[in-house]
Amino acid sequence: MFTGIKKWYRRTWEARKSRRAKLQAKISPRLQKMFATPTETLIFAHRGSKSNRPENTLASFAEAVRVGTDGIELDVHLTHDQKLVVIHDETLERTTNGSGLVRELTFEKIRSYSAGAWFSDRYKREKIPLLSEVLELLCELDFKGVLNIEIKTDKYPYPNIEQITSELMTSQNWPFSHIYCSFNIQSLQTLSQLEPEVELCLLMSTSDKKIQQGLAADFITHLHPRLDWAQKNAKKLPQIPKPLRPWTPNNDADIHFAFDHHLAGFMTDYPELAVRIKQMYNQK
Repeated sequence: MFTGIKKWYRRTWEARKSRRAKLQAKISPRLQKMFATPTETLIFAHRGSKSNRPENTLASFAEAVRVGTDGIELDVHLTHDQKLVVIHDETLERTTNGSGLVRELTFEKIRSYSAGAWFSDRYKREKIPLLSEVLELLCELDFKGVLNIEIKTDKYPYPNIEQITSELMTSQNWPFSHIYCSFNIQSLQTLSQLEPEVELCLLMSTSDKKIQQGLAADFITHLHPRLDWAQKNAKKLPQIPKPLRPWTPNNDADIHFAFDHHLAGFMTDYPELAVRIKQMYNQK
């Protein structure tokens, strides 16, 4: 009787051992890589933490710092009276309760509108900030990461916006570093003359021609394509000689894609999710 029980136990143990080995063999290459190689891919909060705060507001940037993002991305335009304001669109309609073109309005007028009421009544007191106000906030919050400033000259020209931005960013030593990006390669070329050592990143959607343009320009240091271009060209990514930071991975699978391919960084609307995944990814 006891001999039979021993044989049954050994068969059961061997069967479990075999099932466990088969399960381990089925672990995806992504998971194997996840536990084998820590990632240094930088997470940039796209317009701050825009998934749970009104985009490009002080509240959004404060939340991005709180969750521990590596970098923050924002957009700058010039008002009619030459003030550098942080807003994505050329017009006010989508993200404020005002209307009109930023370039045709004074800062005082723009400041009279709410930049948060459209998102939630809780943020109705948020205003379109000056770039200088964002810098002050990041200093107050002891942000030590990378500030990615998008120069919004792809639809309307803002005369001297590059020089005005550069003068502000080089006016003192900030506790964080800064880089520039733009869809307009001419703006980046101008910035290369103003700040020869700064990182300059060419934005594009899915244009192979724009990629080649960025690769050919010696002053372009990084490429910022749309995520679907990077995914479509996944096998070619290791051969691209300039670092990539796609926009905008916003779910687990897309964020893992960026980490798995050891991209230089990425912009995301969900920085807290990305930070959590990165922490899990790098656990040993």
